[in-house]
Amino acid sequence: MGLPARIRARREALARHDAALQDCRARVLRLIEQVNEAHPALEAHLVDALSTVPPQLHATWAAQADVVAATIEAALLKLSLVRARAHRALYGHAPPNRPDATVARAVGAAYDRLRERRRAQDAEMRKLDGQIEEYEGMLRLVHGRHGSFAQVVQDMARVKRETEECRKDLRRLGWTED
Repeated sequence: MGLPARIRARREALARHDAALQDCRARVLRLIEQVNEAHPALEAHLVDALSTVPPQLHATWAAQADVVAATIEAALLKLSLVRARAHRALYGHAPPNRPDATVARAVGAAYDRLRERRRAQDAEMRKLDGQIEEYEGMLRLVHGRHGSFAQVVQDMARVKRETEECRKDLRRLGWTED
């Protein structure tokens, strides 16, 4: 196929596409006109339907709106409570809106509480150390210098060892255990 035939074929294809495009455009314009004509009537029907909705639906919608409002209010109260608790935990007992409630004061108060807690723990540790020393003193009095329990253990070990040696000697002499 030569160049003039190809050009002619392309022009014909373009003409067909142009005609199809014009048909589509005309159809779209007709649909837009139909929608524009129907829009006021549909809007009037919608307004009429909304105005004639049964009162029960209005009551239901109002109740649902009240529930949503109450839920939001409860959530805001909970958030306010959480904020106040966090502020009290951080700053001690200072009200949230005091201008002197600063992070430095909060850290200082926390440090003071920790220092007081350490003093109490040190006092408790001294008391427990004293009780342990008293207990050890009582054990020394009851058991003597080396402790009688240690002596009993040593004696039991010696008796077992000597018993084993006697059994070995008896086996060598020919005695059997009954």
